[in-house]
Amino acid sequence: MHILITGGTGLIGRALTEKLKSEGHTVAILSRSGGDFKWNVRDGFMDPLAFEKVDAIVHLAGAGIAENRWTPARKKEIIDSRVESARLLANTLAGINHQVKTIVSASGIGYYGADTGESICTEISNSGIDFVAECTREWEKSMDPFAGLGLRVVKLRTGLVMSSQGGIFRVLARPVYWFLGAILGTGKQWQSWIHMEDLVEMFRLALTNSSASGVYNAVAPEPIRHREMMKLIADKMKRPLIFPPIPAWFLKVILGEMATLVTGGNFVSSEKIQKELSFTFKYSSFAEAIKKLTYV
Repeated sequence: MHILITGGTGLIGRALTEKLKSEGHTVAILSRSGGDFKWNVRDGFMDPLAFEKVDAIVHLAGAGIAENRWTPARKKEIIDSRVESARLLANTLAGINHQVKTIVSASGIGYYGADTGESICTEISNSGIDFVAECTREWEKSMDPFAGLGLRVVKLRTGLVMSSQGGIFRVLARPVYWFLGAILGTGKQWQSWIHMEDLVEMFRLALTNSSASGVYNAVAPEPIRHREMMKLIADKMKRPLIFPPIPAWFLKVILGEMATLVTGGNFVSSEKIQKELSFTFKYSSFAEAIKKLTYV
């Protein structure tokens, strides 16, 4: 297949590109800078050659949700970067001759809300009411026009991605490494996570399996409490968790509304992708995954 990836220079995009190329697929990156083809969502610019001979698109583009404090302007930027980029892709495809048959989009378990407590979230669970849920709803809705263009559409609601190369694992491991590790909030919040290798395999399966369609939770089958996750990270790094838990109110003072990303959590089910697509996880438990994660 010839696959076009938006946001391909990011953590997931780089790992996915490497995997697809190793299996003989051709990959092109659509990026504002540094890719094979250029686009500018704000200006509505798209390189007309980007879709030449493309069979499938992987849409990963979007501003980082945890990179800056959630001011009204930043919230708008986070949503627009996802929605407007999808709109530009759809509008471009609608106006040209192409052979694209499939689009696979990243999404997030934030669809259910930043904190769903002890509830088990499946693909048919209701969406949440906070900003994270609003953003993800709009993100997924922006993919619907592609179905109207005759494309097979797959949306992967991704959990906390665990990778040695970056992302949330390194964020959590950094203070532990420097003997500053602590439990965030109560520590009881559920963390639905996925190892990068399993996530990349899910994207590959979504691209190549014509039975894949609609929404799937991209999480490992065994969520873990935040407290237990931090203990396993500390054990792996041979560091103690010296400091007492950091209370949610203090995190809210520091991070504002964005604090819900670390004080909240979700227990998300991966049963659908296992049953419908016969997906087999390489890393089902965090105890298994941590063995393959490194900080230094």
